[in-house]
Amino acid sequence: MFNLVAQTVTATPQDLLGAAFSLFDRGGPVMWPIMILSVVGLAVSFERIFAFWKYNTANFCFRNTHKKLIALTRDGLHEEAIACASKAESPVCRILTSALKNRETGLQETLEAASQMELNRLRRGLSVLDTTITVAPMLGILGTVTGIIGTFNMLNAQGIDNPAGATAGIAEALITTAAGLIVAIACLFPFNFLVAQLKRRTTELEQIIHQFELAYNTGVNQHK
Repeated sequence: MFNLVAQTVTATPQDLLGAAFSLFDRGGPVMWPIMILSVVGLAVSFERIFAFWKYNTANFCFRNTHKKLIALTRDGLHEEAIACASKAESPVCRILTSALKNRETGLQETLEAASQMELNRLRRGLSVLDTTITVAPMLGILGTVTGIIGTFNMLNAQGIDNPAGATAGIAEALITTAAGLIVAIACLFPFNFLVAQLKRRTTELEQIIHQFELAYNTGVNQHK
């Protein structure tokens, strides 16, 4: 065992790459869809993490603009509030200015529609990760079944005189199962992180909208 660990530590990148290709080849044809799922899951994870980072950064950079917009709305200065936030590249500013622009026809409806649009942008791609987490282990099980079927077919045709063929089928079954589980586990962590981020952003947005509505009603009542 210690020799195996020592060989792994001292292995060159070329050796590791060759071992990975060898495992992939031994895993059989089911390894191809598993590999595609892994690439898609990795790409979506990085893209969504970057999207949440952009969202959080924009709102953080323009947090003072949010406060000024709400303060101007509380004073009933709607046009000034729109002008204040019109150039701010912030999702919150987009939502609130959109509501102010449509205050005469439906402020509440505009708030709901605009906030849902921003949340849908954050939610985009999460279904892909969810599908990857579900499908990858199932593909691994499919590879297990096909590997065992191949083993039994080989044993029926050649008997037990070819143990190497039997072990190849069993190896295919185990490799695909492991690969499917690895892909699912690797996608599960970013998926849970992104879902938690989405819940936090939703709660945060609901609080800001509530503050905005109170400020708007205060401003309207002051100018009656």
